[in-house]
Amino acid sequence: MRLRNHHGNLFIANLPANFPEERLAEAFDPFGIVLSAEVARDPVTGNRLRYGWVDIATERAATAAIAGLHGTQLDGSRIEVRPSERPARKGAAAPRRPAPRRAAAPALSRPQAAAADADAAALPAAPAARPTFVVERRPLPRRIVIPARSG
Repeated sequence: MRLRNHHGNLFIANLPANFPEERLAEAFDPFGIVLSAEVARDPVTGNRLRYGWVDIATERAATAAIAGLHGTQLDGSRIEVRPSERPARKGAAAPRRPAPRRAAAPALSRPQAAAADADAAALPAAPAARPTFVVERRPLPRRIVIPARSG
């Protein structure tokens, strides 16, 4: 599950100056469902910076987008596309200790095991958990390029 402060699963570097989020989403749309596209902004001035994040629906789509767009020209800038790294946790990163071992439960005899199974079957099943998220579905703007007529 993705953390709330995580921007997306792809990091895009060397974007053209003043590149809008809509164009970023359009560039990644052929590879899969784009959940979000965000261009970083300077917190003081609000100006767009030259990097951003795209959250694409599946890992397969993200891998295809990396293979297809890394090193390509986008409005005169050669973009870099790579997996986004999750932000480090705040505080000192202490090494994880293995969980302490617990003593094994005593083995039950056949009648005891049958009684335990019967007790478990008599309990009502827990209701299925409902999702706590809402998927926003909105159409992305499409740009149609009409070739200029020569003549």
